[in-house]
Order: sequence, then structure tokens, then C-alpha cells
Amino acid sequence: FYLACGFVPGGMFLLIGWPAWECMYTSGWAENPYNRPLVVGFYILFMLVMMVLGNVGYILAHHWYQKGKDKWVIWGSIIGICLTLLPFALRWGVWLTVGTFEEVKNGGGYSFWQPPFFYGWLAIMSYLGITMVITGLLMKKKANRLAAN
Repeated sequence: FYLACGFVPGGMFLLIGWPAWECMYTSGWAENPYNRPLVVGFYILFMLVMMVLGNVGYILAHHWYQKGKDKWVIWGSIIGICLTLLPFALRWGVWLTVGTFEEVKNGGGYSFWQPPFFYGWLAIMSYLGITMVITGLLMKKKANRLAAN
């Protein structure tokens, strides 16, 4: 539920609104989905991969917890966060410019901190954070209830 209603909308918001930025300006291919089934398919695949990876993470963490390997969950989370931040590190600084692939390639675009991008990014990151905290609290409450039985 969290992946579908919390996590995936964040990625889709950024991919649909600023596809070149979301792809770290590696290509302009994803910028125009109109009448391009492969691009639309990429958007759908992107969404599905986000949900599958999230579910694999939950399933793997649950498996490790059942086996008493709690530290593996912590290390798995750290590795997951590092892999999420890896594109930003590898393409250091390119994400501070927002625009189309062609604009950024030609030295144009605008700053990450300028509206409308920054306000949209801040709103979706706030939404992600709030839904993550709520989901965590609900999962903790359910786990406590299950442990009491």
C-alpha cells in the first residue's frame, strides 16, 4: 500500500514533470511520451520496478528478521540508501540544473532551487516523508499487536 500510494507517486511525479532531471540528463529519450509507446512503456516499467524493488526489500527484511539477522536489515537499508544516492554522486552537480535534455546539454536550464521545480520537489519529498512515517508507525503498531497475541 505504501509503495503504491506513497513511494511510487514521488518517482512518477518527477519523471512526468522533469524526465531529463529524473534520468540525470543521460538522454532526452524519455522527455516526450506523446505518441511514443516505448516511452510510455518505460514510464510504466519505471513504476513497476519501483514497486517490485520496494516489495523485495520488505520481503528480504522480513526473512532476515525471522532468521534473527537483524543487523543484515540495518546493513541492507544502508546499502539501499547508498544505491539510491549513487546516481546523484556519479553525476555530481548535474542535478543542480533543471531543464530539458537539450537545454542542459547546451548550458541552459535553471537552478534546482528555483520554482517551480524546487517547490514541487519539496512538496513530493514532504509527502514521501510523511507517508513513510505514517506507514512505519502503522507497521510498528501492527507488529506490537501481533507480538502480544
